[in-house]
Amino acid sequence: MQNAINELSLQNYRNLKSFELTINSSPVLIIGDNGMGKTNILEAISMLAPGRGLRNAKLDEIYKNQSTSFRIEAKAITNLGIARISTSYSAESSKRLVEFNESKITNSELAKLLKIIWLTPQMEGLFLGLSSDRRKFLDRIVYCFHPEHASLINKYDYYLRERMKILQLPSLDYSWLKIIEEKLALEAASVIKNRRHTLELLQASLDALDSPFPKARLDITKAEEVDFEKSFADSRELDRATGRSNFGPHRSDLLVYYDTTPASQRSTGEQKAMLISITIAQVIATQNFSGAHPILLLDEIFVHLDETRRNYLAGFLSQCGSQVWITSTEDDATRYFGESQVTRL
Repeated sequence: MQNAINELSLQNYRNLKSFELTINSSPVLIIGDNGMGKTNILEAISMLAPGRGLRNAKLDEIYKNQSTSFRIEAKAITNLGIARISTSYSAESSKRLVEFNESKITNSELAKLLKIIWLTPQMEGLFLGLSSDRRKFLDRIVYCFHPEHASLINKYDYYLRERMKILQLPSLDYSWLKIIEEKLALEAASVIKNRRHTLELLQASLDALDSPFPKARLDITKAEEVDFEKSFADSRELDRATGRSNFGPHRSDLLVYYDTTPASQRSTGEQKAMLISITIAQVIATQNFSGAHPILLLDEIFVHLDETRRNYLAGFLSQCGSQVWITSTEDDATRYFGESQVTRL
């Protein structure tokens, strides 16, 4: 099944007071000068996936000046058929509301409805940044293969916080602590299993890829099978003394190599090329694994690519079967696609 947005409506979303678009072709090219709101449209679509979107923005930073709320609504082809999905936020309630056909759902349940992949210029520093950013990047990939993963992460984080609350008490309740650690261990094992399975599928897709983009080699730290319950128990004193949880999948780091060299030691251009290669492999692996065609959000994807890579990427995007959204400051981007829907801001 192809996931796709058929209609998109935004209200008070950043600099877009009101924006509506009916989609009738792919790719969707959004062309305009910097500051016109191209990336904001992609970000709004990314908010229909678990989490806080491609900018990881605080909700009260999103609504348009002089407003106190925003709303995103889409008519979409989902994994459960054609439906209306919306998400909104109001400063008055300080809560985000997510709805599927006007019924409330949780943010993590969005992973069961749509598979959405994005790549932005800000992600080009992924290999040099925080390990937490790489974990989030990996977990977003995992959602495409294991939609329940978003809920697993939420449960794991919840039990991790509950355990730390107990450890910070003057007198430990060992019976309750053991119960929490049992639950935490179950979630930890599932999180690790999903991540590792996803990396295996992704690496197989990368290895089979014949493209002008470099083939990345992927690994993850702290992905070994251990007795999680015992390990959490063994780390109690250290965690209590340091005020943080020193063991678990929340400490894992995604490792990316080009040949034998860590991606962090390669040039900026090579790092971007590796991210594009990983994205292409993710699309192919998702299709092979589930038969689903994810929505692709690509912000200024053609910038700094040579003609060979531009032509290959355009050919892949035209033939991959996914709905593709591309932003560009140049009309020149249209020449790479025979058929497309162009929106100018």
